[in-house]
Amino acid sequence: MGNKPGVLILIIGILLAVDVLLISRYASWGCTLEELIPYAFFLLLAEFLAVFSVVKFKQFINPFTIYSFFIYIAGFSFLVISDRQVGYDLNFILIITLSIASFIIGSLVAMKVFAFNFESILPPLSQRISLFFLLFLFVAGIGVFILEVGQLGYLPVFNLANAAVYEDINENEVTPLHNFIVLNSVLPAMFYITYKKGTIRFWQFLLLTFVCGFIILNFFSRQIIVLFFFSLLMAYSYYKRIPILKLFSIGAVCVVLFIVLGQLRSSSDENANSISVNDFLRDYGDITKPTNILETYLSLYGGVNFSAGDAIVHDAIRDDYVSYGAYAARPVITFLPVDKNAVYPLLYSSYTKIGTYMIDPYLDFRWFGVIGLNFLYGLFSMNSFKNYLSKNGEYYIVEWSLFIFCIFMCAFTNFFHMFFVAFFFIVNRIAIK
Repeated sequence: MGNKPGVLILIIGILLAVDVLLISRYASWGCTLEELIPYAFFLLLAEFLAVFSVVKFKQFINPFTIYSFFIYIAGFSFLVISDRQVGYDLNFILIITLSIASFIIGSLVAMKVFAFNFESILPPLSQRISLFFLLFLFVAGIGVFILEVGQLGYLPVFNLANAAVYEDINENEVTPLHNFIVLNSVLPAMFYITYKKGTIRFWQFLLLTFVCGFIILNFFSRQIIVLFFFSLLMAYSYYKRIPILKLFSIGAVCVVLFIVLGQLRSSSDENANSISVNDFLRDYGDITKPTNILETYLSLYGGVNFSAGDAIVHDAIRDDYVSYGAYAARPVITFLPVDKNAVYPLLYSSYTKIGTYMIDPYLDFRWFGVIGLNFLYGLFSMNSFKNYLSKNGEYYIVEWSLFIFCIFMCAFTNFFHMFFVAFFFIVNRIAIK
């Protein structure tokens, strides 16, 4: 116990030393002060938030540590590394700043007040009926998987040598029933809960998890595989604490898997195998600086995405476009018999253009949306984490996993309002009490 202040000081010292090296590295690339100052600010903010939250919660995975990745990426995006990047308008800089500040404030408020929950209008299911319900969803997912593979004509995971496999998957027509396939990313966590309750045996849990993993692996969707890992990790750590070194090891495996899957997806290009992964991605992303593989990904999924977000905001202001809550209401609108392209014009689509999660709140309600919705994201995320941490019920295993996923994907698009996320919340509410 007496060594903890010393360890904390050592960690802060190491972080500051790394910060100096990073800033020096990017300055040597010719990055200007206009790029380096915001980068340094968000870098220090991300580190402070992460260290503070780990010390506060004694948990490496919490809303602040996950969100700190987004904060760092936001800062990194100010470094003009790719020719696809643009300098940000003042409006977009304010959106970044207010989004981050509002999320943090919402989380801090949730830390100070008691943890709340929403009462279910549905009666709790018995353990056996809950298992039958989950098995029904599991079988439904297998059925939809068979239909989609039949349309495709082959199993993708067994045809990795096929250069066009990823394009074939993207072009394969899917229906809303595809959500039953995506559900396989959280079903293993729910089956683990049933195993811990004694409803199924461990070998049955392993078999069900293997089938779920095999199904989602066939679609090479990195975000869904990330959710698969997060939900299983949170289910396991709910019952047994995971040492930090093991968490780092798991994180390293996830990073490697992310890169490997990216290479598999990129292998459809006939020239991809003739150069290194990093060189291929740098060419693909029009990256002009001598980046390593991590910096290349940060540019592709950071700077380029933020520049896309800046362009969307610019177009929305120019056209005086406001959606008045359409993006926040996406789970409901998905069910309505309306033209989705009219409701969500492609020109302003942060989902299609991958313009970060910040765009939808701005398009919905302008500055009120930026401040209000980000405050709610932080509030509900931290509240879910507190319920999970206090072990207020197994229900919070999947709920907290979904919030982790949404926060982790902030640099891509707004998953807080995606239909499949709402669908998972509903399934979790019905099956787990």
